[in-house]
Amino acid sequence: MGLFDRLRTDALYNTGAVVQRTGVPADTFRAWERRYGLPAPARTLGNQRLYSDRDIATIDWLRDQTRAGLSISQAVRQFRAADAVDPLPPTATPAERDNVVEGGADTRMSGFLDEVVRAMIDYDAARASRAVEEALALLPIEDVCLHLLQPALYEIGHRWARGEVGISTEHFASAFVIRKLGALFNLSQPEQGRGPIVATCLEGEMHEVGLLLTCLFLSRRGFSILYLGPNLPLDDLVKTLRRVRPPLVLLSASTPPAAVQLAAASRDLKAHFSTPLSPYVPVIGYGGYVFVQHPDLRDEVDGIFLGRDADEAAARIDEVLAAA
Repeated sequence: MGLFDRLRTDALYNTGAVVQRTGVPADTFRAWERRYGLPAPARTLGNQRLYSDRDIATIDWLRDQTRAGLSISQAVRQFRAADAVDPLPPTATPAERDNVVEGGADTRMSGFLDEVVRAMIDYDAARASRAVEEALALLPIEDVCLHLLQPALYEIGHRWARGEVGISTEHFASAFVIRKLGALFNLSQPEQGRGPIVATCLEGEMHEVGLLLTCLFLSRRGFSILYLGPNLPLDDLVKTLRRVRPPLVLLSASTPPAAVQLAAASRDLKAHFSTPLSPYVPVIGYGGYVFVQHPDLRDEVDGIFLGRDADEAAARIDEVLAAA
């Protein structure tokens, strides 16, 4: 017997009702339908989708599996194994079947990246959002962040540096990516888990994408995050650390001057807390592309360099705190 064979298959619910009942965006479950044949709504004479109780339960199940860390392709394979049905829609071509079963993620991501960059240049947030939502429906969140959102922002930055787009385009793209990362971060329940980890950029550093991305990855690994954002004065950070006493404070810099400031702050922080009367000394973790470009800058920081990207940083923090 399949997972939801006891549920009604009557076509009753329109797309809006499904979104309300499941909390899954319409673009997401439509992407699942196009790629994997799940769910399998009926169509009206006007070609409108209508969903059954079984379809809604299927969407709920896939949502829960992806939130638990599975990719959508892994969740679909588990669903079909448990439901004892044909693992791919009968109308899929051999190429589509190979793409679903074996991957093809690089080709898909390249297409998504081109679409997002073009949409950003056109100031078309809705089109860019559709591409990102479809990518999230098909690929792990970490892959979408590292291989779509971040590269799209870098590409816009390169085009601005070459004089191909204006600064307004770069600002639009940055705001778009920050909104997307912020939404994913909020959904990851950053208030729950081990920690908390305090994360910030110091006063004068306004580039927060890398920091926010690392916080998202940490939250998805089960850490509680106290995110303080960019441009935070050092004195305020010290007050927060004294009150919260996190096991680790995460700092980020994007330019050589910001890296020099971060290095000085790391020494000041240790001096603030390394006294006979202080029972608490925070571990300082830091990162940012500037430390990848200029490794010599790491020598001045009294802390732990966390790696080249958010994935490495999250794994390194996990190791550091597990050993603490």
